[in-house]
Amino acid sequence: MANRWRSPLLNIEPTETQCFHCGEPLPVGGTFSVSVDNSDRAVCCFGCQTVANLIAGAAMTAFYQQRTDYPPTPEQQTTQTSDWYNDKTWLQTFAKVDAAQQEIPLMVTGMSCAACAWIIERFVQELANVQSVNIQLALGKVTINLSPDSSAGPAIEVLQGLGYGVQPWRADSRLQQMREDYRRDLRRLGIAFLGMMQVGMFAIALHAGALQGIDADLQQLLRVMSAPLTLFVLAYSGREFFERAWQHLKHRTLIMDSSVSLALVLATAASLWSTVQGGGETYYDSVTMFVFFLLLARFVEKRLRDRDLIQLVQLADELPEFVAVLRDHQWQRLPRDSVSPGATIRVATGEAIAFDSRVTSGTSVIDEAVFTGESLPRSVQKDDVVFAGTVNEGASLELIVEHRFNDSRLAALAHDIDRAREEKPAHLQLIDQFAARFISIVLLAAAITFVAWWNIEPSRAFWASIAVLVVACPCALSLATPAALTAGNAWLGRRGVRVRSETGLLGAAAANHIIFDKTGTLTETQLVISTIRTAQGIDTDTALGTAAALQQFSNHPAARPFHHRAQNTAVRNVEIIAAQGVEGWDSERNIKLRLGNLAFCRHIAPGLPNRPDENHYWVALVEDGRWLAWISLSESLRLGTQHLVAELKSEALTLEILSGDTESRVRQIASSLDLTFTAELKPDEKLSELQKRQSAGATVMAIGDGLNDAPLLRAADVSIAVAGATALAQTQADFVITEENTDRILMIRKAAHATRRITRQNLIWAASYNLVGLPLAALGYIPPWAAALGMSASSLLVVLNALRLRRLKD
Repeated sequence: MANRWRSPLLNIEPTETQCFHCGEPLPVGGTFSVSVDNSDRAVCCFGCQTVANLIAGAAMTAFYQQRTDYPPTPEQQTTQTSDWYNDKTWLQTFAKVDAAQQEIPLMVTGMSCAACAWIIERFVQELANVQSVNIQLALGKVTINLSPDSSAGPAIEVLQGLGYGVQPWRADSRLQQMREDYRRDLRRLGIAFLGMMQVGMFAIALHAGALQGIDADLQQLLRVMSAPLTLFVLAYSGREFFERAWQHLKHRTLIMDSSVSLALVLATAASLWSTVQGGGETYYDSVTMFVFFLLLARFVEKRLRDRDLIQLVQLADELPEFVAVLRDHQWQRLPRDSVSPGATIRVATGEAIAFDSRVTSGTSVIDEAVFTGESLPRSVQKDDVVFAGTVNEGASLELIVEHRFNDSRLAALAHDIDRAREEKPAHLQLIDQFAARFISIVLLAAAITFVAWWNIEPSRAFWASIAVLVVACPCALSLATPAALTAGNAWLGRRGVRVRSETGLLGAAAANHIIFDKTGTLTETQLVISTIRTAQGIDTDTALGTAAALQQFSNHPAARPFHHRAQNTAVRNVEIIAAQGVEGWDSERNIKLRLGNLAFCRHIAPGLPNRPDENHYWVALVEDGRWLAWISLSESLRLGTQHLVAELKSEALTLEILSGDTESRVRQIASSLDLTFTAELKPDEKLSELQKRQSAGATVMAIGDGLNDAPLLRAADVSIAVAGATALAQTQADFVITEENTDRILMIRKAAHATRRITRQNLIWAASYNLVGLPLAALGYIPPWAAALGMSASSLLVVLNALRLRRLKD
């Protein structure tokens, strides 16, 4: 009988029916115990026994004297987690709460496919206080919208009950989880590869022996050696297939892993049976190979998704960690997260703005390319609104914070990208629906075959059902599209197009409506000097040289076209006047010079005429008492843009421009290309315009380059980021053009049409093979070995047909 012992600090005394280590009830007839301080203590399981022995062996039994409670049980942990999510401080920090709803962002680990997302949405949505559920599978993020003042606990308990891990959503936490997943996946992939290679070596010997003869004992030895290696690969590398299949089976749902798991189990069981019996077919090599290649495909796909998240995290990381805040009449550097709406902050020249704010003091120019994608900054003054993520390129500003970062326009942009990421194109939705039905049909056919043969000839029932599963294994069918896409994508890769979406070519072939961004897509990103109108007696080169000298120290986008020009060396004492222009002195003539906007220059040259027109960006050059020149800066079309538009129009496609730039500038470019346009659009408005086209039945290709285009690129049926696109725009696009050549867009269309043709041929062949082979296998005309051979031959034919895309001409 174990001695009763009480910790001096423990409120609960362990009883004879409680585990000494964890406090859980002791199992009936349990035999686990541990010696602590020369006394035998009863414990409930081997795990508690091991931990208690480790503590005692390390002379740390004082732990039991100092502890104030038992460690929490899994049920208690769930309750504690739920209580933690109900904490008001957490809700204010991470959640978005208003009078209508609570938006709760969660990081959910264990989601791996669309079926996982479906099962989560189905069960969580049934809760009475849940208004909606938004799932970003690529990010492992679940956003639950709850009714006001309701608890998040029930929703979290449902997620945990489904077998998923739940944590508060933080992008940096997700990055850490990604690193852990990467190491785990790499280990599993490595073990699967080693197992496949070793079992494959044994299989080569067995196949050679079957053709040339082999000693029976040696044959049996090779099979016996293959069995444990295969079982280890299944148990370690293939466990994720079984875990996901089991979780969904408990909730009466089927996913692709259901078919994969059943095929692996049955093939392994049949191989073990043949090994034990000393005869028959074995499939050890096929099992390990299948596990490896399936893991490899998922590993690569996950790495591509992870890149997107890294870009989203970097987007927020560009904001300053510390902000100058006015506290008690003094400027203090405080952490960004500690600043609340209503605080007064100061933003220095060249610094990013951390919050959506309103200007209270100062005038400056703000680079808003993050939202507008346009090269020209916006002038701001008192009472103007500025946004988080934009950059102050002029003088220092004082601002009053209007929103926390989570409620900022930049956060909304990231949210739009997240939301668009999960809006799956229609052709992929059809593939998912077909896969789910196909699995059910195959499993039903195998079951019917087994029952029928069991009544006819029981000895053939198992092998006939195995043959049905092997013949109906959708290897060729599943390879039909990926093989063609891989070949088409490789063809593009050799021609300066980086492919980011494996299925992008399917969308590119179906596209009948093309949306262009303007700046950086149809036009060059840098302004050029297009027109100069000088006053009487003023030489053009002299005027440009003086302007270049005044602009030499400015980083304003309007100054860059002057930087490479010859300068008037007599210009001295140049000063940049924020939001107005630049001022300097002609040292030879001792006269003031100005270059800038109309009001700024007219102050010293009252005779300065008005701007020649309103359709261009004009800067005035003046000296004391007279005007010298009006200089026009404009955008130039990218090389080959005219040819690109003409070719696309010849295909009877609908073309248009959606831009954040001013209407006059967009109209100028649209008129030169004879395109329709919509101007002055914010990123969310671009997304809304896209969705209107899609709702009307259009299959849309979006082409852009800026951060403000990212939601548009992600939500389009297919998208292209042109050369020089921002990093985030590239992560949201299906294709990234790496060369300054618009003809690459036409190449994408060409490859897309060829790939669609090959894909259709492959699908027809693969479907025909399955439709013919399945009844023959069920009737017993195809043994398992012949089914495996036919499956391999069918897959090989599909791959060889896809390789014809390599001969596609430019």
